[in-house]
Amino acid sequence: MAVNGKAAVLGTKLDPDTDKVTIDGRPVVGKSPPRVYWMLHKPDEVLTSRYDEFQRKTIYDLPMVKKATFLVSPVGRLDYRTEGLLLLTNDGELANRLTNPKYHVPRTYHVLITGKLTPDEEKAIKSGVTLEDGKVGQTELRYAHGRNLGASRGSWYVVTVYEGRNRLVRRIFEHFDHKVVRLLRVAFGDLHLPEELKPGEYRQLTSEQIHELKKAARLT
Repeated sequence: MAVNGKAAVLGTKLDPDTDKVTIDGRPVVGKSPPRVYWMLHKPDEVLTSRYDEFQRKTIYDLPMVKKATFLVSPVGRLDYRTEGLLLLTNDGELANRLTNPKYHVPRTYHVLITGKLTPDEEKAIKSGVTLEDGKVGQTELRYAHGRNLGASRGSWYVVTVYEGRNRLVRRIFEHFDHKVVRLLRVAFGDLHLPEELKPGEYRQLTSEQIHELKKAARLT
């Protein structure tokens, strides 16, 4: 038995959408696995990847994900220090559409920063700041409340963006010299992170939630 031309070993995981399996040189054609749709509460200091050359923990090392019987992939990414809602699925078409800026699917974050934005900085963010990789599109911003950071004072904001550029939310605030102390994604489209879902745990989406995601991606 071989996977993509290489001899398979016990425990090898397959991606039915991309991997080619052969036995004695003959392709194995099987039924497609059922589509699965999960929401994961990604913990802090965990990578959204399968492997890490520095052997840092990834989402696939989380106990609940590690024991899953289906091979799933993340919809977009959350960086190492970003927590919160991460979608996992084996529906490649839906994943591609949800991460494509063309479909304008919102992502909402709770952001704790050092200091507080000035009125001019708030206005600039809402208008769309220009970063090194181009101007940011539509951005919604709301001040929530202040926070004591020990020797200094910080501020919580609710931010909604409509694109998934690398470290986008962090870079927006860093553009104005505010350090992001904590970053939590609380919503993707109309899907919200449940308060009772603990870091490292996932839950299967309901039929209604899946329908709403597909509607946002214009698949229904």
